[in-house]
Amino acid sequence: MRILNVVVCLLLALFINIPLTQADTYPEVVFDNSLVKGVYAKSVVEYTGEAWVENLNKHLLVSDSLFFTPGNALSLRYKSSSTGHWHVDLKYSRQKFNYEIAPKDFLVLKMYIKSESTEKNDLPRIQIKQHGTETDLLNIASYVEDFGYNMWLNVKIPIDKFSNLNFDKPITAICLSQNKASGNTHHLFIDQVEFLSKPPSEVKLTSPAILSEIEAYDKQVSLKWQLPLTPSIRYIKIYRSEDNEHFVPVAMRPIFMQGCLDYVSDINKTYYYKIAWVDYNYVESPFSAVREVTTKKLNTDQLLRVVQGAHLNYFIENYDINSGMYVPYRMKKQAIVSVKETGNAILSLLIAAENKQLNKQMALSRISKIVYFLMRSQNRYGVFPAYFDGRTGLPHYHHNDTDYDVIATSSIIESLLVARQYFKAEDELEVDLRNRITKLWENIQWNKLIAKGTDDILVEKVSIDDSLRNSITLGGINESINSYLLAMSAPKHNIPLSAYEHGIKNRDIRMVSSYKRIDSLATDTLAMVMESFRTVFNLVGHLPLHEELPRVSILQDTTLYGIQLPFGYEGSSLLEYYKPFFTIQPRMLADKSINFEESIRNYITVRKRRDNEIGVGSTSSDIWGFYQLNDSVGNYRINPSIAPASMFLLPEEGKRSMMVMYENYGESFFTEYGFRAWLDLRNNDVSDEYFAANQAANAILMENANSGMIWKLYHDIPEIKALFEQLFDENQKENYITSYER
Repeated sequence: MRILNVVVCLLLALFINIPLTQADTYPEVVFDNSLVKGVYAKSVVEYTGEAWVENLNKHLLVSDSLFFTPGNALSLRYKSSSTGHWHVDLKYSRQKFNYEIAPKDFLVLKMYIKSESTEKNDLPRIQIKQHGTETDLLNIASYVEDFGYNMWLNVKIPIDKFSNLNFDKPITAICLSQNKASGNTHHLFIDQVEFLSKPPSEVKLTSPAILSEIEAYDKQVSLKWQLPLTPSIRYIKIYRSEDNEHFVPVAMRPIFMQGCLDYVSDINKTYYYKIAWVDYNYVESPFSAVREVTTKKLNTDQLLRVVQGAHLNYFIENYDINSGMYVPYRMKKQAIVSVKETGNAILSLLIAAENKQLNKQMALSRISKIVYFLMRSQNRYGVFPAYFDGRTGLPHYHHNDTDYDVIATSSIIESLLVARQYFKAEDELEVDLRNRITKLWENIQWNKLIAKGTDDILVEKVSIDDSLRNSITLGGINESINSYLLAMSAPKHNIPLSAYEHGIKNRDIRMVSSYKRIDSLATDTLAMVMESFRTVFNLVGHLPLHEELPRVSILQDTTLYGIQLPFGYEGSSLLEYYKPFFTIQPRMLADKSINFEESIRNYITVRKRRDNEIGVGSTSSDIWGFYQLNDSVGNYRINPSIAPASMFLLPEEGKRSMMVMYENYGESFFTEYGFRAWLDLRNNDVSDEYFAANQAANAILMENANSGMIWKLYHDIPEIKALFEQLFDENQKENYITSYER
């Protein structure tokens, strides 16, 4: 079995998909800023012969003193040679987007020619790269408006000028490359590389911007604004001053954001701020009134609240106005919403309301909108697809996957049941919300979601044609636990209590996890390999209950780093172990054979010991929790939720990790939406996106560690409480500890 697990891990490392994310800029922007100082790690420099491009570790340098939009621009210093060649790729780095351009779009960028010996033909050529293809090269000089030196020039290229462009393929990079050979060294600055549609609104910005709120939290200054419904506003530009006279631009934010955090260097110092609206031509509105703020040192608990509040804000702001659902990414033509992550958004809204970060009526209104949307949306046996079009309520299928997702549905229903507990008032709105949530739960026909030949093993997905023959089955220490508990406790169409032993305590060997999913090619490959290993090692005889199902016991006892691991070790993300406990307090699973609290704590400790031993580019033992390791290129990316979110079981370790990450890397790594998706210490790189699962883990588990709020609400659900009394002999009240009091 251990050999089998090793092979599975190796396969999964090749085929695992990247989770859905959200960037804090527009999807059409290829480059606006490098998030770390010095170099732009998402650029790739190559040159041969006597050609040359200035670089650091094969990346372009950036300028933080000369830029078109704050806070930096790309520095391109190069020499073109007849006996060599150079080119630079600016990678489209947003991992979740398959950004596709339209025939009437423009590729635009800003260029500053520093070297006055540079003539038009010395300027680079440019092309667009897609998966496996690239366009012909165009001369940038042909599209420069008002050629000149030491000024920002506008470059605007109609997309239809690029030959060999496939409009059905996503963009992977913009490539700048050598044009005319020259004996001179040329120096350009490049900024704001993006695709724009034609034509943008030309409404003049004549009214002053409105900076409505400002407050300091340690070295973070929180700014909020009131944005008018003017279609020509594209960005909010933030200016800062230390003397109320000399203001410098420090940041740009897109209009879908309601505020931002600005990182400053000093504590107990007064700063002055003003903002301006910016249109599509980068013309600014009149300034807002100036507001001042004085930074002050926060203690650990106060700072943790600031960090949690930023992660909550991610879910407060990123939603579809039509449905109230969470938006994983923004698209031109559709409003794609995620069912599963909306569950995490609902829990976050409840926490934000309880902590007075969000008005309770606003939380109620948005959750109510979500419920109305779900009630009129397409489903199968009460089960929803993983994604919807938020405008139509129709399923949005990824990779032609027309299935309905049991895990995603469980996530949102479970969260709605927690909301049903939270909104307990007897007024008309809250009573109506509770009734509609109950109806959604009652509508799920759990007894039709079971694997063929069983009556207590849930499948992961159901298809339109009702075929369950080859469906992966749920089980293991992951979100399957939540699905089974809902299915057993459901007021209608429930499944037998035997599902606890047969379903939760056994897992499908084809199932990586309920969050990380391998693609169709990997599924087929993995299935063949699994079948071979089952035959070679005679695993069929060890499959429990139903020999036709490739399931094994979760109890695969092993020891690593001096600690016992009851479920074996496959190197999967700790987030999969965390997710069930967003709602379930571990000690409430009072299983006679498994101590869930101790077991998950052991896995956390092992991960910390492993990461500390390998090293992730930090000298601090409190920086740990990387999710991507590739020895061949030295790629170590720290997941900022693995260590901090562990505070729900290891309070001191989790708090220390969060504080060290914030204090040492907060300037580039922490924003108004919390920690970015990853930090690569060895390659001086940071993600320009966010992972919804990460933001939820930090926001929700921090609250459970602090007050137990979500745990208590979940365990007070009458149907869940009754189920636990049936499943476990021990008195749950003696086993339950929380400080949450409403």
